[in-house]
Amino acid sequence: MNILYFFKDYDNYMSKWQYIHILDELERHGHKVIIYNPLAYKTPEELNENLIPFIKSSKKKFDLFMNCESDGFLFTSTVTAIQNLGLSTLLICFDNLHAPHLHKKMAPLFDIVWITSLETKYLFELWGCKKIIFQTYAANPYTFKPKWKLAKHSLCFVGSPYGSRINILNTLTQSEVRCDVYADSILNKEKGKKNQIPNIKISAIERVIRSMSFQIGRKVLYADLLNISILNHKSILNINEFLSIHPSISFEEMQEIYSNSSLALNITVLRNTYLLKNPIHKIHLRTFEIPMCGGLEIAPFSDELAGYFEDGKEIVLYKSEEEFISKAKFYTDTKNDALCFKMKQDARKRAKNEHTWNIRFNNLFDFIYK
Repeated sequence: MNILYFFKDYDNYMSKWQYIHILDELERHGHKVIIYNPLAYKTPEELNENLIPFIKSSKKKFDLFMNCESDGFLFTSTVTAIQNLGLSTLLICFDNLHAPHLHKKMAPLFDIVWITSLETKYLFELWGCKKIIFQTYAANPYTFKPKWKLAKHSLCFVGSPYGSRINILNTLTQSEVRCDVYADSILNKEKGKKNQIPNIKISAIERVIRSMSFQIGRKVLYADLLNISILNHKSILNINEFLSIHPSISFEEMQEIYSNSSLALNITVLRNTYLLKNPIHKIHLRTFEIPMCGGLEIAPFSDELAGYFEDGKEIVLYKSEEEFISKAKFYTDTKNDALCFKMKQDARKRAKNEHTWNIRFNNLFDFIYK
């Protein structure tokens, strides 16, 4: 299948992950993906003016037009013109759990809307979307592979520690669980890079109005207010003998870290909602990267996550702080190396059999053309 993909390629991780994950795997399975980058144009008018001629002049006939960008970039007339050329149109909403309104105006124009969180599906139905498919993230089995060597008896976390992440890491190390954190100032390296077309910005008032209009948004907003009133200072990472901090790592290095650490921490709690009695959980790439790399992830229990991997056999889930600490200590104990390795093997098998991007897109193609 020939796919024309409309998305802003900033040449940083926030866009390159799609090359490493989605585009690489699709092309390995015989699909051809061509990028139409709006950042190559100075204004939305210019990019819309050139898009249809670009499609018509292409040597390859496209089968699908795919877009992941928010409202304000593509014009209604452009989407209609694309459909008149005979292309199916797909909108992917990667952050529809907490930011569904990013696509409110655009979503009803597309033939298919792919949402990655089920909780806000009702909003897209309310806005007039006719065909909606729910599928979560996945991982590329060709990029992320096990590199099992010597077991490292610690819990690893790959990512920037902030907010609830700091609290979770502090809980572990203060309970004498060894933790390796791999992070540096990635965002600082990105400062100074400019895209030609600015992001579509909304005011703080409009953000509040949007958040108040749906349940998840109201919970996030309430949690943010709680964070200001209760924690009016920045959380500080507790430096102690059980915490080791390392520089950020490459995807190649990440495979080894996940493969050989006893546990890999997956923090699914959305923003400040960890302060709520019932936090909101969001599935991220890490959920599938860890097992695809041959790692064993530990994460807070959610029905959705428990549906992707079997607790106690392919993943370690916890429902309380006491259970979290207890399981972290159990699985990082040298006595349980054999059990951990068996679980890692089973987790990789499940990820490869059920959670690849090729599987997700095959489901999508069946949905489109059934």
